[in-house]
Amino acid sequence: MSLYESTHRNAASGSKAGFDYLLVYAACFIAYLIPVAIRRLNARMGGRAQHRNSVLAETSALAANCASSSFAGL
Repeated sequence: MSLYESTHRNAASGSKAGFDYLLVYAACFIAYLIPVAIRRLNARMGGRAQHRNSVLAETSALAANCASSSFAGL
């Protein structure tokens, strides 16, 4: 048995790994949505410069970073 066969025999299936990532991504997205929205509202009330991305785009980027970091062991 080669090293390749032994390491990939017990690996999680692609659909399960993808589903796990989506669950973590969804949890991170929900957790980051309110703080990002509050920060944007405070910036708008304070008269600071407008942001380039939407609230959802910024939240999505944060959630993707959080989800990928959780699987990388960071």
